[in-house]
Amino acid sequence: MSNNSNDTFNRPPPAKVPKLSGISAKLVTAYGAWHDVTRHIPKMRRYSLGVKIDTLFADILELVALAQFSPVGDRPATIARAITKNDILKTMLYVLLELKGIEEKYFIALAERIEEIGRMLYGWKNQSLKQLSPVNRDLVNKQ
Repeated sequence: MSNNSNDTFNRPPPAKVPKLSGISAKLVTAYGAWHDVTRHIPKMRRYSLGVKIDTLFADILELVALAQFSPVGDRPATIARAITKNDILKTMLYVLLELKGIEEKYFIALAERIEEIGRMLYGWKNQSLKQLSPVNRDLVNKQ
């Protein structure tokens, strides 16, 4: 009996790797770029501001995941929190640049990616607000 013909039917199907949404994929790419840059940061800055920046990336990823799986009514508030974290991330990167903890070329490359993520988050928030009824939209905007 030939193993070739039966092997095809006995093997489990290959596991499918889930694809990330547009914003999540951009965040992971930006985090990968940040991770590549960390080895060029002086140790003192890496273990202070670097850790904070790393945590902010993780927080934003978490908030994006929460927003993706949250009810439509809760989504704008969660996205607004992600936008705030993204703004803090940009500020911390700028502080790291000012303290000579990161070269300007790395800062520019990261800042461009983070800006794009911010624009995507704002667009997502506005789209989520449009999906709400006018009464709920006013409640979310007052928060």
